[in-house]
Amino acid sequence: MSDRNRSGLPFDAENAAESRLWDALGGIRDEEPSPQLRQAFYRRLEKAGRPTLSVRLGKFLGFSGNSGWLTATACLLIGLGAGKLTSEEPVDSGSRLTALEENVVMLNRNLILDRLENDTAGKRLRGVMDAAQVAGDDSEVVLALLNRAENDRVPSIRSAAINALGTQLNNPDVGGPLMEMLQQTESPLVQMALVDLVLRNGSQQQVLQLQKFAEADLLHPDIAGHVSTSIKRDII
Repeated sequence: MSDRNRSGLPFDAENAAESRLWDALGGIRDEEPSPQLRQAFYRRLEKAGRPTLSVRLGKFLGFSGNSGWLTATACLLIGLGAGKLTSEEPVDSGSRLTALEENVVMLNRNLILDRLENDTAGKRLRGVMDAAQVAGDDSEVVLALLNRAENDRVPSIRSAAINALGTQLNNPDVGGPLMEMLQQTESPLVQMALVDLVLRNGSQQQVLQLQKFAEADLLHPDIAGHVSTSIKRDII
């Protein structure tokens, strides 16, 4: 047996044609690819790593979860409603348009509630931002925001939910739990959001309660200093 065959190279030393082929391949110079070839390769690699148009469109419309069905249903209802409005007599167009708008509002509300309970932090945060626009008119959305403020595992989402509640601090069903949370939470980010909410929208009683929390060392030292400075500035 020849030395080549004993070396384990991928050809049969007894086959002269195959030996000549591998000898010829071994003689090819190992050159660096040209800049044009490199650019073409990386363009193809980048294109292969991008989601397809259908995937990007599905994510944009929210078709990856339950919210996708709500979006699709809303689009369907809008299309059907618009078709009916253009095909039927104008005498009913006003009432039908009102009913269509109510359906869209209801679907948007359900979409917000669905996002607030989503497993993905980014979608919950988007739900909080959307909920802030309608919280003043919907008690169920307010309670869902309060649940995020109290129980979300991500402090930044809790902070965003607290800010979204805004003037709801004067609602006893909201203000009471938030003031209790202020003396219990250990997250400085959540504490700061609660403190700013009370300083902006709190009643005189809530501000006095906040001052007592600061004086009793129930708040982070820096946040307690912020409370003291803000209250003194307002008094002056």
